Amino acid sequence: MKRPIQDVRIPFSPKFAAVVGINEALFLQQLHYRLQISTNIHHGHKWVYNTYKQWTDEFPCWTIHLIKRLITKLEREGLIITSEYNKMPMDRTKWYRIDYEKLSQQGGGFVPFEQTESVYSEEQNRLSEKSVLLPAITKELKQTTKNKRASEKDLATISSVIEYLNQKASKRFRHNTNTTMDLLHERIKEGYTLDDFKLVIDTKVAQWLHHPQFRHYLQPSTLFKAEKFENYLNETPVEMSRTIVLDYVSPTLDFEKGENAYELRTC
Repeated sequence: MKRPIQDVRIPFSPKFAAVVGINEALFLQQLHYRLQISTNIHHGHKWVYNTYKQWTDEFPCWTIHLIKRLITKLEREGLIITSEYNKMPMDRTKWYRIDYEKLSQQGGGFVPFEQTESVYSEEQNRLSEKSVLLPAITKELKQTTKNKRASEKDLATISSVIEYLNQKASKRFRHNTNTTMDLLHERIKEGYTLDDFKLVIDTKVAQWLHHPQFRHYLQPSTLFKAEKFENYLNETPVEMSRTIVLDYVSPTLDFEKGENAYELRTC
């Protein structure tokens, strides 16, 4: 059953929207709120990190494409600053903060967020007392839910598996696509290890790599599928076909015994 979307109220200033645009005002207002309760501090500034998918959770009426265009526009105008402070190199999640000085200059000295302080004060006190975040608008990167990314350890395993597959099968698969990460994370949750993945890859590469009919199956969606992976893992490793070499000895002919009398010796 799909969980209903929780309603979230975002204060809206028509005057602010007239300066930066309606969608831009809504996004900046939400980002401002997130920054007020953020505990992520780098170089003296508070930051908020979110994937594009997580932004759509906060703005269900917006598509990922719209959010990407919106963020790019705000970056280009200098109203928001983005960076990356992720621990894993393959994690490309953006971190965001508002350039309040630039925003004030563009608004002609108008500070759009001052009017919202009273709206948030009561909620901020409640959050500080309970040390929790609002569930509808504070879904963090490392939450262990189905729609979230794997842990850092799992990300390292996933990266190693895809790198090994690319090496053995001469492929160029990416490790950080949602489909591949979800697929491998499910197998990891079932208890399979990096060695298990490598064994399956070795077995199927030996079977399929040089067969045009089957080599296109050397892909994550086939190798690591739930209903196939365990069977592949328990297959007997492919044995290389043995070539039987027969030593041939030239026949010894005895012409004194007649033309049909000869001895043929073979091993």
